[in-house]
Amino acid sequence: MAVRRFLLAAGLLGALMSAQGVPVAQERIEFVHRGVTFLGLPPGPAADYDVPVMAAGPAVEKIRAALDLLLESSPYSVAALESLMDKGRVVIAYLPGFPEQDAATWGAMLAAFVPDLLSETPGGGGSEGKDFPVVVGRYIVKWKTEELAVVLAHELLGHGRQHLLGRLETMSLRDRECEASLYEEMARQHLGLDKHTEVAVAFRRALEWRWCVPFKEYLTKHAPEDMALWNALDPDVRRLQAAFEDYLRASGAR
Repeated sequence: MAVRRFLLAAGLLGALMSAQGVPVAQERIEFVHRGVTFLGLPPGPAADYDVPVMAAGPAVEKIRAALDLLLESSPYSVAALESLMDKGRVVIAYLPGFPEQDAATWGAMLAAFVPDLLSETPGGGGSEGKDFPVVVGRYIVKWKTEELAVVLAHELLGHGRQHLLGRLETMSLRDRECEASLYEEMARQHLGLDKHTEVAVAFRRALEWRWCVPFKEYLTKHAPEDMALWNALDPDVRRLQAAFEDYLRASGAR
């Protein structure tokens, strides 16, 4: 995976792996909260970054607050997270050096689900042979807590479930992002976020007109009654998720 290769090249993967089960240096953060392991590496020299970055302590506390907000607002998200923790370890890591490129060249990759982040072998590490790690970078950690919370829903719960079911690597990019975006949409509804902000509008456009295009084409042909769900400001996500499972079975991607 490109993210793992970047972390190896930047020397960040070894630093994270060495943080597991050993005393933590003062400038490095590690603790467990709600069954989730939080890790934070300190920023490097200021010249290494294109923007001012948050120190590890405040950044990890911001991420913890975002996870708390998500779980306290969404019992659905609690159940999704518990299903991951039942099968392996869940890790959220703040890496100020991520992404390698600046925002102008990297685009929207502000956080990432990296299943092999803390494992020597693909997918290894948990009690069932799985890890569920998310990397949070220097840009997204500065966003509002509620926006960071829905990104965690997307990366951890959406892509985490795909990894749990063993289909993360077999799905197309569009299908992966479409399904994960449904988890994000559910979180946006549960948190009661304004659907008319610039960020919210950009998210909905990407959901419908980029990532979910093949899924919507399937609905148009095979389930037009479900296609009508997209017309709502707050679509019925559970019904769309059920239809998405039908779509995957029909396409052989499940």
